[in-house]
Amino acid sequence: MILKNVIIQNYRKFLGVSFALDNDITLLAGANNSGKTSLIDLLQGIIDNKNSYSVSDIPVTKAKEWIELAYPIFSEHFDANQDKDQTIKAIVNKLFSLEPPDPELSILIPPTLVKFRIDYAIEDDIRNFANYLMDLNPNKQSFYFLYSFHPTPTSLGQALENDYDKLKLRYTKITNIVTEKAKVELLKEKILCTYASSIVAQCFYTDSIYENKHEIDLSVFRKLFNFKNIHAGRTLDDQNTGKNRNLSKNMIDLACHDDEWKALIGNLPDKILRPIEEAEIAQTIRNVSVDGLSEAVETISTANGGNTGEMILDLDISEDAISSLISQILNAKYQLEGHFLSEASQGLGYSNMIYILLQLETYKRNIDPFLVNIFIIEEPESHMHPQMQSVFGKYIRKYYQEKRIQGIITTHSSEMVRVTDMENLRVARILGSFESKIFDFSSFKQTVSTDPVLRNFYDWFYEIGFSDIVFADRIILYEGDTERLLIRKLATVIDYQALNHLYIAFVQVGGAYACNYRKLIEFLKIKTLILTDLDYDKSADSEELIKASSTTNATINSFYKIVHRNTTPTVADLYNWVNNKGNILFDGCAYIGYQGASDNFARTLEEAMLAKHYGIKAFDKKSKEDWIELRNQDGLKYTIPRESGHYSLREIVTHTSNGKTDFMYSVILNNLLPSMLPEYIKEGLKWLVQ
Repeated sequence: MILKNVIIQNYRKFLGVSFALDNDITLLAGANNSGKTSLIDLLQGIIDNKNSYSVSDIPVTKAKEWIELAYPIFSEHFDANQDKDQTIKAIVNKLFSLEPPDPELSILIPPTLVKFRIDYAIEDDIRNFANYLMDLNPNKQSFYFLYSFHPTPTSLGQALENDYDKLKLRYTKITNIVTEKAKVELLKEKILCTYASSIVAQCFYTDSIYENKHEIDLSVFRKLFNFKNIHAGRTLDDQNTGKNRNLSKNMIDLACHDDEWKALIGNLPDKILRPIEEAEIAQTIRNVSVDGLSEAVETISTANGGNTGEMILDLDISEDAISSLISQILNAKYQLEGHFLSEASQGLGYSNMIYILLQLETYKRNIDPFLVNIFIIEEPESHMHPQMQSVFGKYIRKYYQEKRIQGIITTHSSEMVRVTDMENLRVARILGSFESKIFDFSSFKQTVSTDPVLRNFYDWFYEIGFSDIVFADRIILYEGDTERLLIRKLATVIDYQALNHLYIAFVQVGGAYACNYRKLIEFLKIKTLILTDLDYDKSADSEELIKASSTTNATINSFYKIVHRNTTPTVADLYNWVNNKGNILFDGCAYIGYQGASDNFARTLEEAMLAKHYGIKAFDKKSKEDWIELRNQDGLKYTIPRESGHYSLREIVTHTSNGKTDFMYSVILNNLLPSMLPEYIKEGLKWLVQ
């Protein structure tokens, strides 16, 4: 039995998402507050009955919409000054539209719905699921369940009954809605909490479209799962206090499954009791206890007619008592070169890894083939340095596959993503202040698999820089190291400190390959700045010739043709494209930035920076002596030809082609970066941080 898919509607930031699970391990990656924990909380609350539904589980936008519609109803009926029962009945009738019945006119928050699809193989024993089979199509081997959180007229009426006096009292204290907005908001919040407390859970087995449904008991549904979760906030020892001893306890729990251990524990009470009996220790304890307590007991017994009897201490050596003793005296230790080190000696990272493996090994022994077995680990990378994360990530993936365990691992570790196959990756991303989505990279992999060029590209790129993109707020695609140096330094300049508040993935890519990222940008809907060079004909040495020439940049040409099909643009076309904001692509997700007319007709980054600094066009010429004087004044590092003559700025940059990094360092170290920043990069960064 495999949990194949979970569809979530109207739960916290998940307004409508589908979470597909693989047969072995599914990695759910995402930044903090992206919804990973919310999804696990929901599953655990349903399957393991650990968490109750609360007001914080209602989507913020849905709650806001509802309270604005519901508050006037409460206000109207509180003003009517009817008795309590009549007021509650009137409010419930209005919200549920009961008289006359019309569900379409009801004023309710959309229910939280969780849809489960459970797949089975032909050879599986489905005895526990057989009663829930609604599709007899031999090509479909799935069971479908619907879990719903919603109020009923009865539950809402009871919740209002419980909170009525508090609600009415708060309402009577509001004398002016305009001036006492704070009181109104507090009352709205209380009404919303009352509504949330009325929400009840129901479970149904259904058809494949979750419409034809039949209710089943919640406890019956939960018994279909063998569920285990290792929380992110797990306690481990990193000091020699011995207070937690989690590894010791878990190793004992694991050993308890061994037949030899069971036999040993079963025989220990008798083995321990025998020498105690031979030494007459028990009799001595009894005699001492009688002597010490007899006078007190005799005095007290008069209150009971003298029928209390003698009170003694006795030995009761049971299997449970021995197990408890052993758990207290056994400690996990590391044996290294003949020395025994405590479980705290290896640091939290190592202890965390051992703890997880012990939990997995114990769970493996409790797998039930008649149930859906699922094991969840939250943030296994906790306390581990990157190399350990990588090694452990590979091992745990292999473990799940070899032991045939289905599970979910949540993470915000780039290393964990890097060692997981793309088809096993799901990414939770925040799309707005109150909404998150889950992106299924198994489906993304399928979309690129039909194109051999893209398939090979993403197979290579996945292991190189893909993991950084998964967690990024923004992406910057750039051509060379100079662009990266420039933007990293800009983040320290006051005007661009907003960049420090964003997690930016820097991806180095040539102009011929940036277009390969289109599918990824569109899929993730992540804001991406593409910085590339215009690269028009080098021989164009006047404004007219430059505008009439074309670019050799494959990315610019490819993206331009998205809108202007079958057209090869001239530089003049590309200047107009930027001026008309045509370079903002994919529904506002991408901005392609390159040198424009405002960059003094430059064709590369270095040309644009020097042209701005000296106030000249890229094709303007100066004598060798003039260039030397300027270089000495500025302290910039660029190469001037040895031969005498007049050289254009473009020729200077061409001779500096092997020293671009040195040039950028000289710009930064001379504090010239803000004044030399090209216009096309300024505009791109402005768009990126919006």
